[in-house]
Amino acid sequence: VVIDLGLRRVTRRDELVRLTPKEFDVLAVLVRGAGKVIGHGDLLTSVWGAAHTKDTQYLRVVVGQLRQKLEVEPARPVLIETEPGIGYRLRV
Repeated sequence: VVIDLGLRRVTRRDELVRLTPKEFDVLAVLVRGAGKVIGHGDLLTSVWGAAHTKDTQYLRVVVGQLRQKLEVEPARPVLIETEPGIGYRLRV
């Protein structure tokens, strides 16, 4: 997977991956903190704003969509890891 934040472009195996604006925004936050756990609240605030820090369902849906589009086996993610009860980490 190649992620170009400047062009807002993601490719997987040299094919363009079409992401929604929210999917890209979540991915961009994870990329900027690659290797570190990004808390649910931080992700929600960065993408949806401070009024949505408790809306974890939004995040679950978007992360699930990202996994479907980016992971080889979405049911066994290796790119976007879950830290239960804390947040997500983009594996580098």
